[in-house]
Amino acid sequence: MAAMLMLLPMAGLAQDKLIWVHNADRSWRKENPQTVLYDQEKTRLLMPQGAAFGVECIPSFSTEWTLTYDSVAHALVYREVEKSLWHATYRALHKLKKGKNHSKWVLRKRPKDYVAPAVKTASLPVSADQAWMLRAVWTSAFHDAEDREVLILDGTKWEFFIDGRRAKSHREENALVSFVNDLKGAVATGNVSRKDSLIGNAFQQVVASLIAVDKPPRKDNDSIVVITNGQQLPDSLCRLINHRPKQFYYQRGELVTYESTWSIYGAKQTFDIDCPVLELKTKPDTLSDAYVSRHPALQQTLNHYTGTVVDQDDKPIAGAWVGIYGAGAGAPTDSAGRFSFWVPRKATRFYAECPGYERLRNIDDIDFPSVIRLKKTKK
Repeated sequence: MAAMLMLLPMAGLAQDKLIWVHNADRSWRKENPQTVLYDQEKTRLLMPQGAAFGVECIPSFSTEWTLTYDSVAHALVYREVEKSLWHATYRALHKLKKGKNHSKWVLRKRPKDYVAPAVKTASLPVSADQAWMLRAVWTSAFHDAEDREVLILDGTKWEFFIDGRRAKSHREENALVSFVNDLKGAVATGNVSRKDSLIGNAFQQVVASLIAVDKPPRKDNDSIVVITNGQQLPDSLCRLINHRPKQFYYQRGELVTYESTWSIYGAKQTFDIDCPVLELKTKPDTLSDAYVSRHPALQQTLNHYTGTVVDQDDKPIAGAWVGIYGAGAGAPTDSAGRFSFWVPRKATRFYAECPGYERLRNIDDIDFPSVIRLKKTKK
């Protein structure tokens, strides 16, 4: 829990401890054949095929490991080699040359075959909501990463990556590193409840830190400002909310009751802001499964609706939204496309939507529980 409390100033800690990895640095490293072979083997042994974001840890005095989100398996994957991969690849490219007074390692003319170390693997499934929360944690840290050098005293290297971007970090005194260490332990031991608690707490703390950071939003045509209940939110949080505001506030126990998008012209006239504005109003969500489970008396006046959202090929759609017309209530779908929420008994009209798909209107309540099919938006 102490580690999670450290996540409150996540943006500031990331700024102090996390720095970008230069492209120039990486091209320089490729000139070193040892580094080339090492990077290739590290990717082959420690990176899942669908690794979307995560961290590589290269310790000085122990073995290499990775913790990644695998977007193909929809799981957190922890992998660790049983013997040092650096030493194994080093001996494949170098040999010990004996001299009169001392011996030294020199580069071989041709690489020597070597036996790759065995890999220990553990994984835990991750829901679509949890994957989205983890991405928010990584995005928050990268947003404030600075371009400067850090001194790592014991030589341990951490490299965080997301969407092709990479940054490196201190091992100690870093909220993100502490969080990853705790999460790694939960995955390695198969502790599902610990994993769920860590992800949920980290997401809430990141949101709190972003709201606390007083940063003006970017003023350009590619940005969008989010104003919720009359409060203009910082740019980092705007990017998280932009495409899925209902899903975002659902995770916080809030219901979006009003949503309006203002063009650049309208935003300038109404809010004096030089970019599009997404205006939202929210209230506590008293129809979610979590809320109703804490207040079972409400079930006497409500109906419980469940179902699955799939595409035209019957593949589940994660992150879709199924809601009630006019009331704003609803719920997002998980990684298996499932949704579940409570509605007033008088509600009869529903809809389903998801970015990249055509909005489905006028879903009759007699179809629940049901399979809802969405068509992809025509390009």
